Amino acid sequence: MIEKYTKKDGTTAYRLRAYLGVDPMTGKQVRTTRQGFKTEREAKRAEVKLIDDFQHQGAWKSNDKTTFNDVAKLWFEQYQNTVKPSTFLVNQNYYKTILKPHLGQLQMTKITVMICQKFVNCLSRYSGYTLYLSLANRIFKFAVNLGIIENNPMSKTLRSKCTYKNVDTLTKKYYTKEELNTFLRIVEAEESLEMRLIYRLLSYGGFRIGELIALKDTDFDFRNNTISITKTIAYTKEGWAVQSPKTKKSNRTISMDAETMSLAKLYIKQSIKPLHGSFKLFNFACDTVRKRLDKFILKHGLKRITPHGFRHTHASLLFEAGVPAKIAQERLGHAKIAITMDLYTHLSKKSKDDVADKLAELVAV
Repeated sequence: MIEKYTKKDGTTAYRLRAYLGVDPMTGKQVRTTRQGFKTEREAKRAEVKLIDDFQHQGAWKSNDKTTFNDVAKLWFEQYQNTVKPSTFLVNQNYYKTILKPHLGQLQMTKITVMICQKFVNCLSRYSGYTLYLSLANRIFKFAVNLGIIENNPMSKTLRSKCTYKNVDTLTKKYYTKEELNTFLRIVEAEESLEMRLIYRLLSYGGFRIGELIALKDTDFDFRNNTISITKTIAYTKEGWAVQSPKTKKSNRTISMDAETMSLAKLYIKQSIKPLHGSFKLFNFACDTVRKRLDKFILKHGLKRITPHGFRHTHASLLFEAGVPAKIAQERLGHAKIAITMDLYTHLSKKSKDDVADKLAELVAV
């Protein structure tokens, strides 16, 4: 409906009141009002365009109050069907803890490059901040595809260079060869067969903790001394669950030393087995390993590392042994060789620094 009205200054203008349709997101009818048109014809053209925009792009174009959170909810609905439950949960937590507090309540049409740049600057001091920015970028792209905004403001931001997960910090949390030998000697003397096997697999296999806990007896090939890694334990909304490994590269078969395989054979032999089929070796959650490791380290005054720290320990041992980066990548199940190379580069630098120290000790008088 178009009507004529008189403005405060006494001049005449036209106002339109239009019914556009039903919002597919809320199921509610959408009506809009526009005014200030100089002629009835101008108001009519605007009405036709509003209805056309709505029909082609839904309620978004007619509703400039759509927030970042509104778009994120819709994005997560479709994203949930494309990834594993654990991956979905991780990204959902990223959103709830980082993105939502900063951007959630802002109207999409009012989020500028300046706002996004301030957000980038705020996060850049944190390790792995690009993960959060990647998620925000995908939501903005989704908004562009929906026609909510014309351009992605996040794409125009400048980002500081970020190296692989703060390698300096991470590589401090691994055992040297000597520290590992000390740890395993104490483990051998004091721990149960089950925990001895777990720590040897972490140390000599470089397993992710989820991969380790998911192992079954049928994953062990005692004739060829190999272990097949085809699954992992991950946390989902329903709790801990077995699912396919982190990436395609994570599906792998690795060779193991004879002592570790002998220990595994003994453990499997002594385990209570089902009447039929395979069985899972370790019947506890990933957190249990972390807690027991912390308690053991504290008791014996050892350097604290996490179960994942043994993975970095394993990488350092591969480097010391002169194993090529490509082979190390395959053994560790890294998705990209760049991850392995970043770690190897850091270890190489450390080795060069050690050479300088040893030379200084040699010539000291």
